Amino acid sequence: MRKKWMVYASWSAALLTGIVLGILLTGSGSKENGLLRLLHTDFGKTAVVAGKPYELVLTRSYLCGVRDEERQPIAAGHLPEAMGDYKGWEIVSADPSKMILLKREQDISPACKENGHFGLSADGMLTLFHGLPAEQDVIQTFYRINTAKMEASLPKEQLESLKRGIRIRNLAEYNSVLSTYGEFQLDDE
Repeated sequence: MRKKWMVYASWSAALLTGIVLGILLTGSGSKENGLLRLLHTDFGKTAVVAGKPYELVLTRSYLCGVRDEERQPIAAGHLPEAMGDYKGWEIVSADPSKMILLKREQDISPACKENGHFGLSADGMLTLFHGLPAEQDVIQTFYRINTAKMEASLPKEQLESLKRGIRIRNLAEYNSVLSTYGEFQLDDE
């Protein structure tokens, strides 16, 4: 009888622990709130390793293929408040010393706006360069261009402009170039 009672007691303790952890992790219907609540508890404060602050790694991914990263140290116990500033960011990974967040920007990066040029690579690929195509600082490669079809369809100035580099300053110009030269995409056979 005593053995049976011990089994029921241990199962009850495990069930109660599971319920409490479930409440902490799910919070009020949101994973983020539950995670923040867990990090805000005394257990979560052990996330500070040897006096070092918790590190947030903020990664932005842009349509033009650029990814940039920013690192921010967060003082012990202030992670829940700091996370309030990053609503809409995806949690990529988290460990006891850092958390990586990702935001997919629906725009081209500041670097592309500052000095982005579309051009043709040496092997005939439509390519986005940082700087002029002659500098060969590739940001993103798209598709091979059928230059013979393009020469037959477009004025010579447009082809020369692409070879020299077409400057882009915003998302509209980026999409316009992709649309204009997309019809000359060489089909893979």
